Amino acid sequence: RKIMKVCILTHLLRPDSPTEIAPLIFISLIENAFKHGISPTEPSHIRIYFSENVHEVRCEITNSYHPKSEADKSGSGIGLEQVGKRLELTYPGRYEWKHGISEDGKEYKSVLIINY
Repeated sequence: RKIMKVCILTHLLRPDSPTEIAPLIFISLIENAFKHGISPTEPSHIRIYFSENVHEVRCEITNSYHPKSEADKSGSGIGLEQVGKRLELTYPGRYEWKHGISEDGKEYKSVLIINY
């Protein structure tokens, strides 16, 4: 049995009257971080930050990036594609979503801001 070294940090700032967000948007991003951000052999981390104010909900997820081998077909990118479609259908023109691999190639970061 292998012991994985994983650090998971969460930071949740919630107002007194939280806003409802369409289902499966945030969970898909969190699932992606766990699916692709944890290595069985290398130290790994996942940071999840949520905040909300009177104008927006913000979700920032950063995880270690461990590229898969060419033979590993587990990450097809369909989950992120579906998130984009859900955002466009539910919050057209009211969201900003930036995501990708850091310049040094060590992290993947997703920042989603939904305005209301």
